[in-house]
Amino acid sequence: MRTLLYFSLRDTATARRAQARLGDLAGTPALVAGPWFVQRDNQPVDGLPTIDVGQITYREEAAITGIFVGAIVGALVIFRYGVSAGANATAVAYVGAVMLAAMIGWWVGGLVGARIGRLALWRRNAQMAPGQLLMIASCDSRSKEALKEIINELGGVGVDEHSDLMPNFRWL
Repeated sequence: MRTLLYFSLRDTATARRAQARLGDLAGTPALVAGPWFVQRDNQPVDGLPTIDVGQITYREEAAITGIFVGAIVGALVIFRYGVSAGANATAVAYVGAVMLAAMIGWWVGGLVGARIGRLALWRRNAQMAPGQLLMIASCDSRSKEALKEIINELGGVGVDEHSDLMPNFRWL
């Protein structure tokens, strides 16, 4: 299972040291992906990898929910209005409507979820002093503790932790 770890760092120099120290651990993408950095108000940091909006919002979760909601709505529409051409046409209509509605639900869910920020990160971002950075790293369960130790040694503070529902969906 993949986990997104969020850390608050003091300055850009600490961020560069963290990136160098994680380079050894991040040598294999199966263990650690990232790190990514952002300043207050989600501003990118010069020379450091920037974050994706899905890492600080509920975009992926809402998109996955949208797939299921859309599929159910598509099935209900065909059930309500039906197809009078026969059993084969009804089956094709169900499959087509469910697939189309699921794709539309995924798209709409992603748009809505990208507007909903993670509360712990929003709160921490509001409290960050000028010059402080937010670091995000993705790791598997085996390397999570090692990653936390490295960042804590550098003076970073853990802010939040988020486990993916789909282990290989985002980073592999």
